[in-house]
Amino acid sequence: MQSLPTPTSFFDQQMQAARQAERAAQRQFNSLSLGRLGTFAAVPISISLWDRSDDAAWGVLTLLATVLYLVLMRRQQAARRRREFARNLQTINTDELERLNFQFRRKDTGEHFLDLGHPYAADLDLFGKHSLYRLLNRTRTDEGSRRLARWLTRHAELDEIMMRQESVTEFQKQAEWRQAWEATALLHEHAAQQVGTLRAWAKETMEVPLRQSLRWRWWPVVTLLLGTLALTSTLPAWPFWLSLVWQAVILNRYNAGVQSLTSRTTDLGLTLLAYADLLQLAHDAPFQTRWWQLRRSLIQQAAPTLRTLGHWFARLDYRLHPFFLIFVGIPFLWDLHCLAALEAWKERHQAQLDQWLEVLADTEAMNSLAGFAFAQPNYPLPQVTWEQDVRVEAEALAHPLIPASKRVSNDFNLHGTGTTVLITGSNMSGKSTFLRTLGINLVLAQMGAVVCARRLACSPVQVFSSMRTQDSLEESTSSFYAELKRLRQLIELSQSTSGSPIFYLLDEILKGTNSADRHRGAEALIRQLHPKQAAGLVSTHDLELGEWGATQPYVHNYHFRSDVQDGALTFNYQLQEGICQSFNASELMRMMGIELDP
Repeated sequence: MQSLPTPTSFFDQQMQAARQAERAAQRQFNSLSLGRLGTFAAVPISISLWDRSDDAAWGVLTLLATVLYLVLMRRQQAARRRREFARNLQTINTDELERLNFQFRRKDTGEHFLDLGHPYAADLDLFGKHSLYRLLNRTRTDEGSRRLARWLTRHAELDEIMMRQESVTEFQKQAEWRQAWEATALLHEHAAQQVGTLRAWAKETMEVPLRQSLRWRWWPVVTLLLGTLALTSTLPAWPFWLSLVWQAVILNRYNAGVQSLTSRTTDLGLTLLAYADLLQLAHDAPFQTRWWQLRRSLIQQAAPTLRTLGHWFARLDYRLHPFFLIFVGIPFLWDLHCLAALEAWKERHQAQLDQWLEVLADTEAMNSLAGFAFAQPNYPLPQVTWEQDVRVEAEALAHPLIPASKRVSNDFNLHGTGTTVLITGSNMSGKSTFLRTLGINLVLAQMGAVVCARRLACSPVQVFSSMRTQDSLEESTSSFYAELKRLRQLIELSQSTSGSPIFYLLDEILKGTNSADRHRGAEALIRQLHPKQAAGLVSTHDLELGEWGATQPYVHNYHFRSDVQDGALTFNYQLQEGICQSFNASELMRMMGIELDP
């Protein structure tokens, strides 16, 4: 089997090829511009010579020049598309190269998806300036970005995880197709536009009297007949003018509804044309996995059907041009024809529209997972298997948002529910980072993505964290009370008998109160969680809590340590068994100029 190129070499090669393609397209574009200018000038010249000489050959030349102008215009549009496509590929590969160094060019941070009440999103850096969302995100539409956020915040069912993993492997090998998808989406600035208005329009129903009145759209045939009879003096002119007035009355009846529709759907036609191009790419994709075939079966006629709808919405916008309104809109009842076509489309395809948008969103989210796997070829797919209990087996587990040159990996094993791992350690020794490392990799595993580890095996779990609780002036809530509310949420989740067991990550538990209450409260919480379908980790500075844990069969002690060498603190960030015996708070205070000795 042919091995995949290294990410850096592939992105560099794609960049160079795109630059060459852009230069070639630009040269052709310039040549066609000159050709169009020449044929444009030839038309009035040939018309003038035809008028002077009355020679039919000049008429033929006028026709040929007009046709050639239109052909050159079409070819120039194609050259412009190729040029913009090549530029988009350069943008994509520049983005990928910088992403390898954790530099994120795209402005979308995903912060608008963040729910502070979510079980783990805020604590595990799923969204924000330096977040997992930015590391994964290769989506280019609103539908796709919302789907990626949904996958990050809702773990999938086991069968869905297995199917996504199969597709990640297949999509990963089609890097050029994935980049073609992104470049195509970027051709349409409207591809990222929200289509909520489209969904709302598809569910609206036109009032029966108005719908029945759409039959009046054929009245211009009567008007045209009356005009013809008036021109031939068969009838007087007043019936023709009366018929035109009647058409204006008909249009006025629909004017409010049409204005309401166009005000909400301006440029929606362009968005739909962009989505049609993407769904055509999806339909023609070479993928064969179960996950993909289920989706491909839903979009057999999606592209041409959405393109038809896009054209009708675009035609409805023609009414905004005064000359078109005067010479076409009113005489031919243009708005009624557009409304009738849109209503007919809605009747035939309303039920399919949501399916098509779902497939588009899923494809974009899968592109993101596959792009992440391609950019990190050493990351494996985890082994996710069904078990009633919590199971986490990790080798060389590390944090995906820390550069490889700086990250430290650790092994970790936890089996069974009712178990709590207590982690003690000094300040800055790595306790919080390790909790986040476990959490973020479990999120990746349960969305079907590769993980930052040598190996990870786990069972489906509901991740829950309490690490960054903050006070709220708006709610008059102290940080301690905010943490208590968070812990109550954990207890309520753990009492549920349905779904996967809870895997909790609690950092510096009950840090907002005195040491005696903190110790009693932590013991009580761990005891209360023991009989539940839950297991997890608790980090603490409380050595007494660790000593208490050593006496309990369901509590296991681990620690991170720090050392002082030549007056400087050193950390190895390695997880070790037992209670921490080295703390650095006093040394840190001395380093900051605080004299502890009396």
